[in-house]
This record gives sequence, C-alpha cells and structure tokens, in this order.
Amino acid sequence: MNWSLNEKQVKFFNEEGYLVLPGVFDEQEVRRMRVEADYVLEVILNSSVANNRRSGRLDWLEDDEGHQHVRKIQPINDLSLYLATVSEDNRLLQPMRDIMGEEPVLMEEKLNYKQPLKSRVEGVEIRKGMDDRFPIHHDFAYYAAQNYPQSIISSAIAIDECTVDNGPLHIWPGTHRTNMEHESCSLGLQVKEGLIDANGGSDVLVPPGSVMFFHSLLVHNSRRNSTDFPRRLMIYSHYPKSFSMCFDVRNGPTRLREAPWEHEYFRMKDHGKFEDVFHSPTYE
Repeated sequence: MNWSLNEKQVKFFNEEGYLVLPGVFDEQEVRRMRVEADYVLEVILNSSVANNRRSGRLDWLEDDEGHQHVRKIQPINDLSLYLATVSEDNRLLQPMRDIMGEEPVLMEEKLNYKQPLKSRVEGVEIRKGMDDRFPIHHDFAYYAAQNYPQSIISSAIAIDECTVDNGPLHIWPGTHRTNMEHESCSLGLQVKEGLIDANGGSDVLVPPGSVMFFHSLLVHNSRRNSTDFPRRLMIYSHYPKSFSMCFDVRNGPTRLREAPWEHEYFRMKDHGKFEDVFHSPTYE
C-alpha cells in the first residue's frame, strides 16, 4: 500500500503541527505491541527489584493514595526486536518523508504507559505524591539543550484506545509556529505560565492502531489516567538526515548504562538466585 501523504494532508500538518492517520496498524499488530509492552514492563520492573536499583529507563510514580503508576519507559528498541522493527516501518517513514522533504532518521523512542499497577512493587525507589499526567510542554524544550533541530517529527502509535478518561494526548493546534519559553516543574518542563490558555486545546481521541505525527514545537500534555487500564502510546522521534547526528546519540548512553544491570538480572534468574516478583496483568 502507498502510504504517501497527499497535498492536503501535508498542508494540514504544516498549518496545525500535527496529523492523525487512523487504522495504520491492524488488530493483530496492535496485539503484538501489547505483548511487547508487557514484556518490557516485566523486564524493567523485575530487573530493578533484582538489582535493588531503579532502572534509568523507568519513570514511575506513587500518588497520594499509595497507588503506583508506570508513566514511561525509555529507551526500548534494544529490549524488543518487534518494536525496533516498527520504528523502521514505511507507514511511519513515508509520511515523515513527505513532510520533511528528506529521509527521516530515528533519534529516540519511548513507550508512554500511563499504567496503574494492580499490585505494588516494593524495594525500588519511586517518586511519591505524584500522578501520571504530563505537563503542558513541547518536546523541543528538551531537545534544545543538545542543539537538536526543531524539524524533528514524532509519531505516536495508539496501542490502547485513547479516551477522555484515560489521559489522552491533548494538543494546542498551531502552536508549533512559536518556540514558547519553558520553566521547570515537578514533572519536568512546562510552558511558562501565562503564555498559553491551560483550558484550551483538544483531546486526541483515537482507536488502537492509529498514528499521530506531530512537530517538536507542538504544545501538548495529558491528564491523569483515571481508569484501571493502561493508555499506552509508542512514540518514535525522527530527525532529517541532512542534520547529520551521531548514531543513537540521545538514547545510546542509557542503553550502555542499563544493559549490564539487565544482563545481571537475567543471569540471576538463570542461576535460580531470583524469581520474578512482577507479572504484567491481563486486560482482555
């Protein structure tokens, strides 16, 4: 199938800073993504417990009621061959080629879980008094420190249905035309107060298998997931090849740091010195 964008779609992206394509990945592919997401979650949580050390890939929090939430795991391509293959899928690359006008190159990947845990995991450092929301921000606020280009485009694949209640991606269309100033907050960086209407924007409510492409300057956030189910988005970010960055420059250091700990966890399991304490829950 030809996944090239038409003129109208490219124009929409250029004007609004995003584009949603429904039904890009089918039910079987989405099911496989969920299996891989569960596997990655198990590896990262169990290796953290086994080594008595929070993985540098793991972003998780405990709210005021004592409920634990996995917000994000990054990077993940070296943990899942299938998800690494998806990052090279022409269904993602061709639309970005049409928008960029050149070849897109993978810069980073992350899986935003927004997943409440059904059972507690003890013995691993966790940030307390927080929920799984993301503040109002744009991604370039993080990229600017490394002098990455503003022309980076991210693709977000909905692994679960995005609903009003489970903390969907919330966007402010057209905000990619301005580089809004950011400030620090408890959850990272956020658009400086007074620069944007916090009650504005719109939810991106899409079924599983949909893909949303968005500009690095597009302002977005997400509310807390108030359901008992995860709201997983697989996000890949690509830059134009002409920018010429070192291979895996953004996520590579984390992979190198974390891999020895993960190998040690697998060796402990193989030698009967550790048994998994966490198993991903089933929802279907």
